[in-house]
Amino acid sequence: MRGHYPPPAAPLQLGAPAVTDERTAKPMRPVADRPARAPARPLAQAAARLLLPFALALAAASGGCVYRVNIQQGNFLDAKAVEQVAVGMTRSQVRFLLGTPMIADAFHPERWDYLYYAKEGRTQKVERRHFVIYFEEEKVARIERPAGEFKNPALPAPTGA
Repeated sequence: MRGHYPPPAAPLQLGAPAVTDERTAKPMRPVADRPARAPARPLAQAAARLLLPFALALAAASGGCVYRVNIQQGNFLDAKAVEQVAVGMTRSQVRFLLGTPMIADAFHPERWDYLYYAKEGRTQKVERRHFVIYFEEEKVARIERPAGEFKNPALPAPTGA
C-alpha cells in the first residue's frame, strides 16, 4: 500500500497501553515509542563546516575587486598652455588657451582661478592644481603658479596595431 494515507498503524507492543483513534477505531502507536530523527550524516556535517569559511573567504577576496571610477573635476591644464600665458595677454587670449575659468568671482572680477582635482579610483591617489591669473585693465598683470605643479602625466606607450 505504497502512498496510502494515513499510513497503516504499527503493531502494538506488549505492555504498551492500547490507544485507539476515535475516528477510525484503529489502534495508535504511543508517542514515546516513535523513532527519533535519523542522525545527520558525517559527510554533510563536514561539508557544512567547510562551507562557511569558504563563503567568508570568497566574500573577503571579492571585496578587493570593486571597480572605482576615476574622478576628475575642474580644468585640466596642459603644461604647454600654462607656459604660454604671459603678462600683457587679454582675457580672450587667456580663455582661448586655458578655457573658461573654474572660478570667476563676481566680487573679484580681476581674478580668475583655474582649479583641477583628479583622484585615481583604485590607488586613491589625489592630484590637485591651482592656477590664478590677475588682470588689470583687461590684461594679465600677474600669474600665480606653484613651482613644479604642472607636469603632464606620462602617456602609456602605444601598442602596435
